[in-house]
Amino acid sequence: MVGVAYRGKIPLENIEVDFQVEPLERPQTIGFGIKKSITLQGIISESEKVRLERAAAYCPVGQAFTKGSISIADEVRWESGEIGVVPFDTEIDQSLYNRLPAIRAGSVHGRYLLDTKEYDSEGVMEHEGEVEVYVASDNLTRSSRWSFLAGHSSSGWVPPPFPFAQAAWAASAASTLETLLTQSQATVGLIMGAAGGRGQSQSNAAEGKIGGRTISRIIEVSGNPQTTPLEIIASALQLDSLTAAYRGAGLILSEEMSIEIL
Repeated sequence: MVGVAYRGKIPLENIEVDFQVEPLERPQTIGFGIKKSITLQGIISESEKVRLERAAAYCPVGQAFTKGSISIADEVRWESGEIGVVPFDTEIDQSLYNRLPAIRAGSVHGRYLLDTKEYDSEGVMEHEGEVEVYVASDNLTRSSRWSFLAGHSSSGWVPPPFPFAQAAWAASAASTLETLLTQSQATVGLIMGAAGGRGQSQSNAAEGKIGGRTISRIIEVSGNPQTTPLEIIASALQLDSLTAAYRGAGLILSEEMSIEIL
């Protein structure tokens, strides 16, 4: 949003974003819903607000969860050397639902770090800057909190938002496989197809255009196709909550954008 505002000469001064994550209370589902709230600061007109709302909905991460911009190609590699391709429409083993932990309600707060923008010698913005992200969730024993730093900077150690989100997806898939494939060990890696870079992503967001991208998941498992059948792996992958969200189970329950005039 910062890049879109800069390119469109919108006087956006600051941003805060809040998500409330809730489990979907439906039979045989592992999806979740999100209530989204964005607060903008600055002297922003109604038409400029609409443009920023569109940018928020069509950013790479937003597209992935709500616009179906990601095509997923899964390949399984067994320790024995065999390789299999996971079919998209695998029938889910219904008994696996009961072995998954319930998704816990939680919240995410993102705060833009205003002073982290970077400009070149001509005064042109090169990097939009960074955000602090605070995540809170209840679990079986106590509440937990985490904080992260992400964004666009030249330092090299702050992860950009889209790869950061995909790392969480890989971790989620690996955790789901570990839970459901009790007799096997599994690791998950992602190969992301090119999508034109940050400039193209900002153009897509400003225009409300879906920028499709193919992501290949490489799942390495112990054993062989007889001890860990492809059908069980495919079923388990579909039950991963973030995979389900990418394929349509993650829903925006409500969204609002407000403006604070400085």
